[in-house]
Amino acid sequence: MVVLPAMVADWLRRPGSAPPGEALLERRAVDFLALAGRLGAPLGDKETRRLRSEAASALADGRFADADKALAQAELHSIGGASDLSTLPVAQRLRIGENRADRAGISFLRTTPEAYREAAGRYGEASALIGLADVDRSRAVALAQAKALARLSEDFGGRDGYDAAVTVLHRLLEGLDSLEDTVAFAGAQDALAATLEALAEIAGMEDLRVEALARCRAGVEHLHRDEAPLLWHALTVRFGRLAVTIGESREDDALLEEAVTALATVLAVWDRNRDEARWLEAEHMISRARAALGGRRNDLALLERAFNGFNRVAKAVDRAREPLRWAELQDQMGGVLVAMGERYRDPVVFEEAIAVFAAALEERRRESVPLLWATSSANQALPMMRLAERRKDAALARQALTQIAVAIEAMRSAGFAANAKHLEARLIKAGALVEALNKA
Repeated sequence: MVVLPAMVADWLRRPGSAPPGEALLERRAVDFLALAGRLGAPLGDKETRRLRSEAASALADGRFADADKALAQAELHSIGGASDLSTLPVAQRLRIGENRADRAGISFLRTTPEAYREAAGRYGEASALIGLADVDRSRAVALAQAKALARLSEDFGGRDGYDAAVTVLHRLLEGLDSLEDTVAFAGAQDALAATLEALAEIAGMEDLRVEALARCRAGVEHLHRDEAPLLWHALTVRFGRLAVTIGESREDDALLEEAVTALATVLAVWDRNRDEARWLEAEHMISRARAALGGRRNDLALLERAFNGFNRVAKAVDRAREPLRWAELQDQMGGVLVAMGERYRDPVVFEEAIAVFAAALEERRRESVPLLWATSSANQALPMMRLAERRKDAALARQALTQIAVAIEAMRSAGFAANAKHLEARLIKAGALVEALNKA
């Protein structure tokens, strides 16, 4: 793609900037293709079509300034000599608004914070220009404005973009009815939920996740899958992910059950071959919910389903490409095996758990991800303790004690004192087991 270097040139000019990641490049490609598609669609009279074709050619060559100039000329052509745009025919106002929206798209292709802000401003202007001439299109452009603002934070960090996006989305939702504007309402709720979820990650505030969950619930309440399959799927999976995260944190079985129901519905109707990445996400989330429920309820059937689900996802993950994701799944499988081992007489399940945690530690290295390394190391100590207790193996118990102590120290050294504090009770239990076995 000839235009790609032009899109990332500004990114690379920033002092100390690293090359753009794969995810950013993929988003840029999607942004370009969407804009190119819009410019290729017929719009307006012969002169407008000529100018838009000129803009499309300039865009394909990476000449963003020339593309913007051509669309600005198309705008002026549609305005003519009018001083009050409200007096223009509806079709003419729509052309002006569409050209302004596409100029926003051009700004958005330049990977700088200033360009993103310019794009958001232009989307806002385009939405106002279109207005009542095409309410649905005006709302869609306002949604694009919010997404551009959210991407400002997503691509460049900070929360200012997210905060501005939340304001735009609240304003958009004020004019939408969940029954009369079901799809538009659901789309705005999904965008708001996504923004709040991202803000929660930055701020570490669970209240924002709870609000995001409520937005998902409101968005999907009246939305039928057949009306907007992709949107229904996105909202349902996001609801499931948020419900699992909050349910795990609060040990809320009712919320975890809601997550299982929602995600099972998605998995029952979604073709894995159509969108494997999203299918795997849903399978991963439902397995987390089942693992949490099965562990608290001593439900072996739920634990087995959770383990099988984690295993299916792990087999689909390319370890070389996503080593930490693969390791996370190994760690989660290890946790399920520990819970299952409590219900089996045969100690082989604990042995399997130790081996699975060891696999996770091959990718979770202390020098690169100290918190994850310490977490898996302390988790591996659990089946060691159980096995040592059953076999009366003092040496294995001492190894478990040492691993927990070292994990606590690693967490503290890396600045995760709260995580280290959480392990202190486990350390005491390991110490008591060592003492008991030494006396035996």
